[in-house]
Amino acid sequence: MTGVGQPLGFLCPAPRPSPAAPWTAATPWLREVLHLPSADRPSVPLVTTLYLPPGDGPFPLWVFNHGKSFGGDARAQPRCEPIAFARVLIRHGHAVAAPNRRGFADSGGVHCSHWLNPLAGAGCCARDIWAAVEALLAHPKIDAGRIVVAGHSYGALGTLAYGGEFRHPGVRALVNFMGGLRAEREDGWQQPLLRTFRHLGRRTRCPSLWFYGRNDSFWPIELARSLHAAYVERGAPARFVDVGHFRDDAHGLVLDEAGVVRWWPEVARLLAASGMRGD
Repeated sequence: MTGVGQPLGFLCPAPRPSPAAPWTAATPWLREVLHLPSADRPSVPLVTTLYLPPGDGPFPLWVFNHGKSFGGDARAQPRCEPIAFARVLIRHGHAVAAPNRRGFADSGGVHCSHWLNPLAGAGCCARDIWAAVEALLAHPKIDAGRIVVAGHSYGALGTLAYGGEFRHPGVRALVNFMGGLRAEREDGWQQPLLRTFRHLGRRTRCPSLWFYGRNDSFWPIELARSLHAAYVERGAPARFVDVGHFRDDAHGLVLDEAGVVRWWPEVARLLAASGMRGD
């Protein structure tokens, strides 16, 4: 299931990005709730919210992969609805899909992960991401040749695993918003995570864009830079963006309307360089 698409680098100059377009309550969009089949036999439903611009398409697609809350049952997490993220991309002519992986919210199945083996957890996420993308390729309004897969926190770790092992040919780039997996209280979780990032970087040539902040309650910025260094050690193309301080906790930047100005200019450059412009 490894993708064979041609990687796109960041070395060529890209056109100047347009500013994030204004959003009002009257801005049109369409919203569908899909039950996509997992890769299991028998399959279970991956409940997915799909946001579409008005019109017939086909539209470039972003697949946004959610994180995992500390403590409690993953099923108790609300269904992933990244409104602040989707609004910007829809205004620029992109579709956004937000699948809920196995064992999260109202999706079926069970998700098992532990900070001692983040590579296994990343692979579990990646399998569900593959299944969601595979099903979305059949949607009549989706352009199967223009896809970006993104993720937040644990979902970003799964996104990087998907890019190395499972990537579809139409996936042109990956975006990592504050990705990783850590222990809640125990010590020693940093080394397994570093080894996982090093392993994932050895297995991909798909370009990725990384966002980390200086007041992230999950990842100190020094650790985030170490994760990036481990990932690019063998030549994986990944550009690191330090978004500085954001509110009380930079970890939530991508889910916050106020965070758009921090990530949109860099994403717009990525879209221009990757031939992913939707408008």
